[in-house]
Amino acid sequence: MIDLHAHLAGMEENGKDISPEGQKELDLRREAGILTCFCGETPAQWELLKKIANRDHVLLSFGIHPWYADRYEVQSWRQEWSFCSILGEIGLDSVWCEVPLKLQEKQFQNQLQIAADLKKPVLLHTKGQEKRIGEMIKDFPGKVCVHWYSGEEKDLEPFLLKDCYFTLGPDTALLCGKGDAARKRLLKEAPGTRLFLETDGIGAVAWAFGKEEMELSRLPVVLKENLECAAFQKGLTPDQMERQMEENLREFLKS
Repeated sequence: MIDLHAHLAGMEENGKDISPEGQKELDLRREAGILTCFCGETPAQWELLKKIANRDHVLLSFGIHPWYADRYEVQSWRQEWSFCSILGEIGLDSVWCEVPLKLQEKQFQNQLQIAADLKKPVLLHTKGQEKRIGEMIKDFPGKVCVHWYSGEEKDLEPFLLKDCYFTLGPDTALLCGKGDAARKRLLKEAPGTRLFLETDGIGAVAWAFGKEEMELSRLPVVLKENLECAAFQKGLTPDQMERQMEENLREFLKS
């Protein structure tokens, strides 16, 4: 399976080496056959992730997350984006973030321009700012993936019209079972050729299920549940959906 977006356990420590918890996660993902794109959301995290850049089953993304938009000048890290597969996660956040939106927008726009210059696909963080981000990406020439969409159903429209890719968050099967309108519309209208799975990391999986902590062994289980949910919505078998997502990744990463 493919996990297009995850934060490696222990990254918040910002140490000089991968934490024991992080190494345990890398081993589990390799043994489970999960190709994972790990995200660095600060320069320090990116420097740490580069240590695993040549491992099997690993892709890397890097972007100045909107939570840290007031700490770093993105142009200072322009060269580093040459070495990642995906530029992100980048975007705007007015729900969990107190960084002024004007500054967030400046940093986001600059990173979109860098991605366009380097012909890199981008992964978007859109919390509370789906409408504004939809406006800002209209003229972006590259490929766009919306990470774990959780906005209003009506604000999906510009992303669907732009033919964006979407990652299905770890709560996808759970919310579809509860009749979540936005999630159901996403799965109905976004073609199977534009879908990926993601966990967002073990901490995010725990949060999605209302837990303080969760065993790493839940990662492949959650991916499998959401793969089956997506397959059912698209009238495919899980194996067919898995192969489709492999093809999606090849297309998404083409410059």
